[in-house]
Amino acid sequence: MKFNSINLFSYLIFLLPIALVTGPFIPELIVLFCNIFFLFKVIQEKKFSYFRNDFFKIFLFFWLILNVSALLSEDILFSFKYSFFYIRFGIFVLAVNYLIENNKNFIRNFYIIFILTLSLILFDSYFQYIFNFNIFGFERYNNYMVSGFFNDELILGTYLMRFSPLLIALYLYLHSKKNTKFNSYLFYIAIIFPMIFLSGQRTPFFLSIIFLISTFVILKLNKNKILSLFFSLIIIFGNILVDNEVYTGHGTGYKNRMITDIIYNHNKITENQKKDIKNYKYIQFLFISPGHNTMWLTALKLYEDKKLFGHGPNTFRKECKTYVESLNGCNNHPHSYIFQILAEIGLVGVLFYFILYFYIIKKILSYYFNLNNNPEINYYPSVKILLYLSFLINFAPFVPSGNFFNNHQNIMIFLPIGFLVYFLRNKKND
Repeated sequence: MKFNSINLFSYLIFLLPIALVTGPFIPELIVLFCNIFFLFKVIQEKKFSYFRNDFFKIFLFFWLILNVSALLSEDILFSFKYSFFYIRFGIFVLAVNYLIENNKNFIRNFYIIFILTLSLILFDSYFQYIFNFNIFGFERYNNYMVSGFFNDELILGTYLMRFSPLLIALYLYLHSKKNTKFNSYLFYIAIIFPMIFLSGQRTPFFLSIIFLISTFVILKLNKNKILSLFFSLIIIFGNILVDNEVYTGHGTGYKNRMITDIIYNHNKITENQKKDIKNYKYIQFLFISPGHNTMWLTALKLYEDKKLFGHGPNTFRKECKTYVESLNGCNNHPHSYIFQILAEIGLVGVLFYFILYFYIIKKILSYYFNLNNNPEINYYPSVKILLYLSFLINFAPFVPSGNFFNNHQNIMIFLPIGFLVYFLRNKKND
């Protein structure tokens, strides 16, 4: 049998969603190997046109901003290693696009393994929810957080939220020409959406609500979608109604964690925070929690010192120590993409962020109105809308988030973009 390198590296991508459950090391190796393979094939086949697309031009421009910021940092070597190697995610997107274009069964095979992976993760998570331990014996983190295979890494909700748009987009792509009465993606919505809630992660849950509403608007609400949503709401509100935990100042049950804690957070502002808020009146409407508020105020202080290009990528953890009287406002990152960009990359980074964000909103609206004006149009524009929505949800401003430079999170974010670039390059799908 002849060795087929395209198939080999395709299977590495197929295994990436399950590899992400194991932590960052194996996914990083997969990204590295796929990038090396892609660059080798491009040079060998002289197909440099893969670099001449709008995505990579925009990404390259942002990458240059990161490196300029790093070179102006107080700790150039520390910051530069994060800015320079960020290029790997842009190349990874092109590598995924290359494999899809050169493997006619890539999307179908990826979807099958993807569905099996999500099914296993969901089965294990519901198992842990019911029995308080998962199939590997990992105990439930507490009575209002399910983590499943991720164990003490509380990112189950984030994982499911980030991959939901890709799941639905690929389903539409593969089933658009089939007259299937049972929409299996609705079944997965009905069990994924409640599990995001049961994970106890508030930001992924509320972002998933936005995504779910957007999806039903795009794909038109019908009886099956209503039943799917109804099933999800039964699980969610059931957990809220049976929760009789007394609120003691922090979430100790689903109702307290997801609702009460948010409502009463404003009562926890310290006197020092109140003084800071008076200096930053425009941040009051962004208030999430005292902890987040303190870190975001610290990020604003960093921004005021170096406004144009910031303190350098991933330097919040170093610089914040000199800007706060205590370590309450200091962490590895400010737990918000927009505030991290503001503090570390400065005004230039924030302007790039918002211009790109509104550009993508414009693209989504353009595709959406095109769908409404052309009832007979196929599902491919809907696929692109869903993948664009993935970007908007993943980079939502003014909400708590992880580290902008975290490799594990970036792999989850950029994998769907690889599929988006493929659909954008292959305009015949329209």
